[in-house]
Amino acid sequence: MRSIMGKNTRFPDGSKYLKADLHLHTRTDKEFKTDISDARDFAEIYVSELKKKDIKIGAITNHNKFDNDEFQVLKTTAINEGIFLLPGVELSVKDGKRGIHILIIFAPEDAEKDDNNTPKIETFLTFAFGSNPRFDRTENPALCNLNLDTTIEKLNELKCHYFIILAHTDNNRGFFKELEGGRIKDILKRGYFRKQILACQNIGESSRSTFINNWVKEVAKETGQDECSFIPAFISASDPKKIEEVGARYSNIKIGEYSFDAVKFSLMNLELRISDEFPQIDYPYIKRVRVETDRAMSEFDVCLSPGMNNLIGIRGSGKSALLEAIRYALEIDAREDREYKDELLERYAIGSGGKIILEILASGHVYRIERIMGERSKVYRDDEYIPNLHPSSMFPVVYYGQKDIQQQSMDREQQIGLIDQFIGDKLLTIQEQMQEKEDEIKDIIKRSHNLKEKLKKKEEYKAKKASLEDKIAVFEKLQIADKLQKEADFKRDEVIFERLAEFTKTSKEDLSTFKEKIENDFSYIFPISSKENPDLFTELEKHLLTLKDVWLKRIDEMEKVGTATFAELEILKDKFVEAKDSVEEEIARIKREIDIPDVSPDDFGALVKELEKVQVAISEIEKYDRMTMELENTKQRLYSELQDLWHEQWSERELKKEEINASQTIIQLVIDYKGNKKSYAEFMREMFRGTGLRGEKLDKLSNNFSDNIELLNSLENRNNFQDIGFTDNEWLKFKERFFEHEEVLCLYRVPDLIEIRYDGKPIRKLSLGQRASSLLLLLLSQENTPVIMDQPEDDLDNQTVYEGLIKKVLKLKGERQIIFATHNPNIPVLGDCEQVIIFKNEDDKILAEAGSIDRFHIQKKIVDIMEGGKEAFTKRKEIYYQWTL
Repeated sequence: MRSIMGKNTRFPDGSKYLKADLHLHTRTDKEFKTDISDARDFAEIYVSELKKKDIKIGAITNHNKFDNDEFQVLKTTAINEGIFLLPGVELSVKDGKRGIHILIIFAPEDAEKDDNNTPKIETFLTFAFGSNPRFDRTENPALCNLNLDTTIEKLNELKCHYFIILAHTDNNRGFFKELEGGRIKDILKRGYFRKQILACQNIGESSRSTFINNWVKEVAKETGQDECSFIPAFISASDPKKIEEVGARYSNIKIGEYSFDAVKFSLMNLELRISDEFPQIDYPYIKRVRVETDRAMSEFDVCLSPGMNNLIGIRGSGKSALLEAIRYALEIDAREDREYKDELLERYAIGSGGKIILEILASGHVYRIERIMGERSKVYRDDEYIPNLHPSSMFPVVYYGQKDIQQQSMDREQQIGLIDQFIGDKLLTIQEQMQEKEDEIKDIIKRSHNLKEKLKKKEEYKAKKASLEDKIAVFEKLQIADKLQKEADFKRDEVIFERLAEFTKTSKEDLSTFKEKIENDFSYIFPISSKENPDLFTELEKHLLTLKDVWLKRIDEMEKVGTATFAELEILKDKFVEAKDSVEEEIARIKREIDIPDVSPDDFGALVKELEKVQVAISEIEKYDRMTMELENTKQRLYSELQDLWHEQWSERELKKEEINASQTIIQLVIDYKGNKKSYAEFMREMFRGTGLRGEKLDKLSNNFSDNIELLNSLENRNNFQDIGFTDNEWLKFKERFFEHEEVLCLYRVPDLIEIRYDGKPIRKLSLGQRASSLLLLLLSQENTPVIMDQPEDDLDNQTVYEGLIKKVLKLKGERQIIFATHNPNIPVLGDCEQVIIFKNEDDKILAEAGSIDRFHIQKKIVDIMEGGKEAFTKRKEIYYQWTL
């Protein structure tokens, strides 16, 4: 990653869950058994055991003492293996029946020597025991002079950086084993929990239930505070007595920086950062974005978190360029400001020949999407190029650029897209079926039109037939038709051979086309394979190959039979020509003998041949009446099936609507089937422009009929249109234009209309900010697809950002990837952002630095760059549950 201030190599993709063991003992503790005497050897073996157990965070907490020399060796050895160790002590406190053990975890600086050459930890321990020994005669830990209250008071007095964990709470010297309910309630009332006491170690289910359901409930009721303010994190830790036990029990803690503050913050905000099970990422997300170019995004390379990613920086620093690069690589159309967004990439950020590369984890595979400017995207799965795989089919996202949400919040007609993007493949399948049905209907209408055009020629052919028969009658009246009959018969036969030649040509072409189609269709199916069912698919492939071979052989046989037959027909045609030639002289002689001035004997044969052609044409046209009726019936069936698909599309939207409405109560949706009468009326006005029909009458049509297929089916009875008020002339014009443009009119899908209600009110009646908030809540409420938005907080006040956006984002943790470009510091700070990407533009180069909100450097940048950043961090110091309730 090209960085402004350097790389965060330990957390390249921001905050993540790590295994933490916060109760560790070492060889300097009497209870820990080992034969290793050398400090460095011990450190190597100890850290190796932590590494083997995949422990990334630990706290050294020996009984009543802190060996700084040992800790420094362990800490250095551990950090070289990517393991973070904190200093601490397991202190025996004079409280309860026999005393209790607490773990005090200190910041690393408290282990460093002060001006008196003494670590602050040791200063505290010296005060805690005074002149009393820290261990009894049997070397067991002795009680210090402090109880829990005075321990906290002294730690605060010394300005120690610390937090407390109640050790092995159910065992001897454990908090719940040694303290009575009255003392526990007293400690609760003093407000130590979630401020100084951050966790209970290895608490049993019985003690946990009693603690929460009895003592916490009572104190919360007495003090008027929320129960959450008294409930600490419940963690597991190993408390090892030998090397093999190190890291045997642990907790899952999310941090984004190896620091005491990050660990402390996570324990204080356990709802966000502590998990009983190690979270598995089972949803798709973008892992990395790279750009290859010599333009502004030269050498751009950044890793993204599967959680929340916030892009920050001053205006023009490059935030939108990254979002638009992602959009372009995924082949998502820009809703608003398309020219600006395309120019941002083409002329500035990436340029001609530049390449965007996305690395994506989805469905257990590593995908790579590459797109060169001006070309289509290429998708690779596990480094294998997958032809024709569109990015949206394997990685759908919810994308909204600048002004997109604002525009959609104002345009009710666009809002149905909010539902559609969550339905995905099911809706796509229906849309493909609708397209297929529309293509069939278009073909039927075209064929029907051609047939009707031919039917129009029937009277023309009848008139021509009568004219030809009249001319032939002249020859019969002059008693010369019989003499020319032989020529006429040959002319009739010649028509048959001409028709036969056309049939031969068409048959060969049709057979060749059919053969090519079969080969293409099978090539689309093959090859087939299955990892889960290899034997079944081998058998399937065998049957399909057999079917292909049989069909192609049959076609080959048909071609051979056809070739042989057509060759025989050519021989017969030659014989016909010979027979015709043989009577040519006889026919010529007869014509010479006819000497009638008003007629030409040569015309008779031509008239007879033309009459034969006309009679054949009339015979074909008479068949068209039946074919036209069949096509009309087929068209009506297809129209009905298309309407069924429209309803199925609405039904899918209804199912998703019900799911959304059931998932929460603040946003409720209503979808009216074909309810967008406004769009329908506008469409009808446009289609009948120039006819002189008044718009008000066309508007009535859109209100009276659900769609134009229903309207078409009503055209046979003018009474169905009495309410419209058409004059006779208007009725004729309306029908003429309708039938002229039947295809466009009847294939028009009257849009469904969605109504979004926020807290019971239609959002069209709300302020712009409330509308945008409603759409945001809706967009964030469904599915596990990534959400990519440019400045989602636009038009929202801070209260709405708190109550709507941030609370929703916090609930989405671990469910989907979120990528926001933002100018509002509350989003990254109070949203506990896993990965903050800071943008800077230097000399027309877009530079970026990424890191978790836990990093002090990132926090400082937020304060420096974002107005209100300091106030956001002040609010962050409050425990999250206090303002997210």
